[in-house]
Amino acid sequence: MVVKDIHVGLVGAGIGGLAAAIALRRAGARVTVLEAAQVLGEIGAGIQMTPNVSRLLRAWGVADVIGDNLVRMKELNMRKRDGTKIGYTPMKRVENTLGQPWWVVHRAHLHEGLVEVAKATGADVIISSKVTKINYQSGGRVKVTTCRGKQHTFDLLIGSDGINSVVRKTLFPDVQPKSPTSNCAYRAIVPYDQIRKDPVAKELIEKLTMEVWMSDKSYIISYPISAGEQFNMVLSHHRPNLVNAVEKVDMQELRDTYKDYDPRIKRIVNMVPEARRWPLMVTGPLKTWSSPARNVVLMGDAAHSMVNHMAQGAATSMEDGAFLAKTVGEVVKGNMSMAEAVELYEKERMPKADFKQQVSFINGAIWQLPDGPEQQARDAAMLPELHGQPLMRSPNLYGDPATVLEVYGYDADAHAESAIVRYLQRREPAHPQTGITEPIEDKYMNWFRPGAQEKARL
Repeated sequence: MVVKDIHVGLVGAGIGGLAAAIALRRAGARVTVLEAAQVLGEIGAGIQMTPNVSRLLRAWGVADVIGDNLVRMKELNMRKRDGTKIGYTPMKRVENTLGQPWWVVHRAHLHEGLVEVAKATGADVIISSKVTKINYQSGGRVKVTTCRGKQHTFDLLIGSDGINSVVRKTLFPDVQPKSPTSNCAYRAIVPYDQIRKDPVAKELIEKLTMEVWMSDKSYIISYPISAGEQFNMVLSHHRPNLVNAVEKVDMQELRDTYKDYDPRIKRIVNMVPEARRWPLMVTGPLKTWSSPARNVVLMGDAAHSMVNHMAQGAATSMEDGAFLAKTVGEVVKGNMSMAEAVELYEKERMPKADFKQQVSFINGAIWQLPDGPEQQARDAAMLPELHGQPLMRSPNLYGDPATVLEVYGYDADAHAESAIVRYLQRREPAHPQTGITEPIEDKYMNWFRPGAQEKARL
């Protein structure tokens, strides 16, 4: 087999870009990551690494690097604003069903792990390299110039540079991410040691749990991070105006928003010393993610930023990187042209991202229903979960069987491998007698066969 020397450039060393860098190196491509910041790092607070991407962290060895800072929760409790529990998911049930853990982690710890593994696999990560010019119109290799005047030439350039993507602005200058609704969020972290001193609030941290308090036009979701030493909160709310940039906030305003909530979580909210209001910006759906010659392509938030209600923004970026790396790997092997690899990536991943954007909107709507008939119907539909009754479907999308399988059970590597075989052979590989394809057999039969759980052991 003739192996081609394929050099891929990534603009942006965030979570998605570093994930793509790792996957691309594993696929045999040379990788250079250009990062504008002078120091590698990640701001923010907690992030969920749901089973669809925890499988990637495990496969790449990133999970081993992060170690105990990846926290696994015992259960998810869905609550009314006053703390009344109306829904419940034992996390072990989801994990055992999917064969992968559901982790929560500080963004900084996740980013540090990705940086270490990306460098260890041979990716060249260059800081202080803001991209100022991209020359891609010739249809051949892409030439990039940075703020320092340094030039790089790539067979493929990937825009992994987030919501304010320079690459997207170059390709599609008229595309502008926006806040489609007045929904926005505060993020906050409170040390567990501080909460343990409060006789009311300490009840919430007796176990490692994820908690969701639902209310009219607001909610709070909490979970432990940093080896179970920090209590992370995302506090969703609405404003009279659209929020399009990070804003400083008056802390009394924040506390007043949640003054009618469960006294336990209200006590923790009152411990937050300062916070900022973050916009929930959405990009697209776009008609294409790539240049006409398919030598420049977008991924992650640069292509499809989404609201945060399903914890799938970073996860979808990581899926993009894993999938695209598989198709670029076929270019390295000489089985595809770069244009074919990018086209296949777009064809398969664009509908997935569009679906995630829609479901994320829907989950936010479910969590923020006003008191009334719809809210009562939602609560009644979840209630059997409290009594251990299995449901065919539930408005608790973190435990709803169909959503768990379709969103959190998604395997980007398997999807890419199947799509590549289908593309190269011009048909889905199937059993010669029955015509059964492997994805269908996996979905309905292979999951319970002896050895399946052993193969995916946590």
